[in-house]
Amino acid sequence: MLSVGERIVLYAALSVATAAAWSVTWMQSSNLPALSPFLTQTFCGGAWTSASVVSSLIMWVSMMAAMMLPATAPMINAFATIERRRRARSQPYTPTLVFVGGYLLVWTLFSVAAVVVQCLLYRAALLTPTLQNTSPLLAGVTLLMAGFYQFTPVKMACLRGCRSALAFIVAQWREGHVGAFTMGTRHGLSCLGCCWALMALMFCVSVMDLRWAAALAMYAAAEKLLPAGDTIVAPAFGSAAILGGVALFAFGVF
Repeated sequence: MLSVGERIVLYAALSVATAAAWSVTWMQSSNLPALSPFLTQTFCGGAWTSASVVSSLIMWVSMMAAMMLPATAPMINAFATIERRRRARSQPYTPTLVFVGGYLLVWTLFSVAAVVVQCLLYRAALLTPTLQNTSPLLAGVTLLMAGFYQFTPVKMACLRGCRSALAFIVAQWREGHVGAFTMGTRHGLSCLGCCWALMALMFCVSVMDLRWAAALAMYAAAEKLLPAGDTIVAPAFGSAAILGGVALFAFGVF
């Protein structure tokens, strides 16, 4: 295992990275009223420019990193522990950052898809220029989708993969930098399969509501890290999301 000092360094680095991602997300949300005319006129309302694409993508990538890095800390720790042992035996080893890079690549690609969805929803008048939801129907459908997804075999399989660092390392171990990057992407795909519907809930209230983002981030960490995350936390959230969706349809749509 990592020494106490090494674990402190590892978790401090993750904390700094998470804090930096939250800071970028907060700055984006604070500047959104000023940025929204630029984003909607040049990206969502007209020509696709490189500046507008980058602005929206940075917003989503920073938010995904802020929300997901804490929940994957045990997996990063497991990978770092093995590589530390290899280094101690003077064997070839790979920096943990390569593994993390593969993980973040998956969420970056998800962010690209989120930007496209954001644009389409704005063009359909389902989001305001400041990215707030205008449709109870959209919110209800998203809640129902996320709620029912919690009970699917795919969700449960991906959640179990995210919860068991040792099982993942044993089953997916690859040598070298390319292998470590591949492991990171596979863990990212498992995490994406677990949480994509959860991230879609950002469209229920406001894409850049940091209170909502923080609540979803805490839930994502809870279902992955708590002992009963897969047996109690995930089903309870699914049930609550379904009830919320039904309530929106009953009182907000009709």
